[in-house]
Amino acid sequence: MARWADNVLMERWSGTLKSERLRNAEYETPAQLEGMIRGFVGEYNTTRPHQSLGYATPSTWYSGGIAEVA
Repeated sequence: MARWADNVLMERWSGTLKSERLRNAEYETPAQLEGMIRGFVGEYNTTRPHQSLGYATPSTWYSGGIAEVA
Protein backbone atom coordinates (compact mmCIF):
# COMPACT_ATOMS: atom_id res chain seq x y z
CA MET A 1 0.00 0.00 0.00
CA ALA A 2 1.37 3.40 -0.97
CA ARG A 3 1.78 6.05 1.70
CA TRP A 4 2.09 9.82 1.31
CA ALA A 5 5.59 9.70 2.80
CA ASP A 6 6.79 7.35 0.05
CA ASN A 7 6.83 10.16 -2.49
CA VAL A 8 7.47 13.24 -0.39
CA LEU A 9 10.93 14.02 -1.83
CA MET A 10 9.71 13.90 -5.41
CA GLU A 11 6.68 16.02 -4.53
CA ARG A 12 8.99 18.62 -2.97
CA TRP A 13 11.25 18.67 -6.04
CA SER A 14 8.25 18.96 -8.34
CA GLY A 15 6.88 21.87 -6.32
CA THR A 16 10.23 23.65 -6.50
CA LEU A 17 10.38 23.16 -10.28
CA LYS A 18 6.87 24.54 -10.68
CA SER A 19 7.31 27.54 -8.40
CA GLU A 20 10.77 28.56 -9.61
CA ARG A 21 10.56 27.81 -13.33
CA LEU A 22 7.24 26.76 -14.76
CA ARG A 23 4.53 28.98 -13.27
CA ASN A 24 5.53 32.09 -15.20
CA ALA A 25 7.46 30.43 -18.01
CA GLU A 26 6.61 30.92 -21.63
CA TYR A 27 7.50 28.31 -24.20
CA GLU A 28 6.24 27.55 -27.66
CA THR A 29 7.33 23.97 -28.21
CA PRO A 30 7.75 20.84 -26.11
CA ALA A 31 11.48 21.04 -26.89
CA GLN A 32 11.68 24.48 -25.24
CA LEU A 33 9.91 23.15 -22.16
CA GLU A 34 12.26 20.17 -22.06
CA GLY A 35 15.24 22.53 -22.29
CA MET A 36 13.94 24.59 -19.35
CA ILE A 37 13.46 21.48 -17.25
CA ARG A 38 16.91 20.13 -18.16
CA GLY A 39 18.43 23.49 -17.22
CA PHE A 40 16.63 23.41 -13.88
CA VAL A 41 17.83 19.88 -13.15
CA GLY A 42 21.41 20.86 -13.92
CA GLU A 43 21.24 23.94 -11.73
CA TYR A 44 19.43 22.07 -8.95
CA ASN A 45 22.13 19.40 -8.83
CA THR A 46 25.28 21.46 -9.41
CA THR A 47 24.82 25.04 -8.18
CA ARG A 48 21.92 25.16 -5.75
CA PRO A 49 22.89 24.48 -2.11
CA HIS A 50 20.59 22.14 -0.18
CA GLN A 51 19.91 22.60 3.52
CA SER A 52 19.52 18.85 4.04
CA LEU A 53 23.06 18.31 2.68
CA GLY A 54 24.70 20.88 4.95
CA TYR A 55 24.31 23.55 2.24
CA ALA A 56 26.36 21.55 -0.25
CA THR A 57 25.14 20.90 -3.76
CA PRO A 58 24.00 17.35 -4.54
CA SER A 59 26.89 16.85 -6.96
CA THR A 60 29.45 18.01 -4.37
CA TRP A 61 27.87 15.90 -1.67
CA TYR A 62 27.72 12.84 -3.92
CA SER A 63 31.34 13.28 -5.05
CA GLY A 64 32.46 13.66 -1.44
CA GLY A 65 30.59 10.52 -0.47
CA ILE A 66 32.22 8.55 -3.28
CA ALA A 67 35.66 9.79 -2.18
CA GLU A 68 35.00 8.66 1.40
CA VAL A 69 33.88 5.21 0.26
CA ALA A 70 36.77 4.69 -2.18
